[in-house]
Amino acid sequence: MVKLLDVSKEVISRFNADEVYEFAYNWAEKFDNELKEMLEADKDYSLRVLGIERGNVKPRKDIAKWSDVKYIISYMYDNKFLPEKIEYEWQKVTDKALIKDLVKTYFEKYYDENDDKETWFNKMKDLAEEKGFAREVKMFKENPDSYPLGHVGDVSTVIRVAITGRCNTPDLCEILKVLGKESINARIDKLNKEV
Repeated sequence: MVKLLDVSKEVISRFNADEVYEFAYNWAEKFDNELKEMLEADKDYSLRVLGIERGNVKPRKDIAKWSDVKYIISYMYDNKFLPEKIEYEWQKVTDKALIKDLVKTYFEKYYDENDDKETWFNKMKDLAEEKGFAREVKMFKENPDSYPLGHVGDVSTVIRVAITGRCNTPDLCEILKVLGKESINARIDKLNKEV
């Protein structure tokens, strides 16, 4: 058994959600009551959050130490995310009307929580094309003047930031599935009030 503090980012990346939960919870019991409460409030949900991108060929490597966990997962908890004033980390797309239009169109027309990752991303490409972005990054790189708004990556970043507040997160498709429709709708309402 690995000792609580004798781990590295590389070792943690190989842990499954149950192992990450156990280590993070044990650490939080000693050092961070807020994280402890987050994890134990709904253990099944916390396991799903911690399971995002675990068990993949290239598992996530964002946890370097147990004290990182609270920040890394906090946006997944509505009781932490919704009451806060979010400093949305917009990247290339900053026009508020365009941001709201992309989010509205995506969730009303394209998003289906039952889609697999390939279908999900193909719909993101459809949205990009519909709104005047390059459907593929390669298309954009070959002819950037034809796509002044950007490419599908810029569109998916808008959706990511709208829902999480952050431009860097694990797999967005998995995040959306874990959050579920009610939480997504609450986050869209928050976005529409704050942006």
